[in-house]
Amino acid sequence: MWQLAVLPALQSRGLGRLLIQAAEQRISSRGLRRAELAVEEDNPRARALYEHLGYVAYDRKPDAWDEEGPDGSIRRHETTCVLMRRSL
Repeated sequence: MWQLAVLPALQSRGLGRLLIQAAEQRISSRGLRRAELAVEEDNPRARALYEHLGYVAYDRKPDAWDEEGPDGSIRRHETTCVLMRRSL
């Protein structure tokens, strides 16, 4: 899974859990037995949700992607992510 987000005004209403569960159902329907995701190290709230859903950290790695700023400019976001997985 990549780039899961819930708007701040809608957080803490169970939407993240629903999105993860829907993604897991699609993964399972394809015959796969494991879901994997990465979460930024500086996002403890998301990591806590994933751990609550049964995901376990198994590694960490640097990552980067382009983001569009409010003014339309593109900037490179660099971070370190914790890799997590869960058997389905």
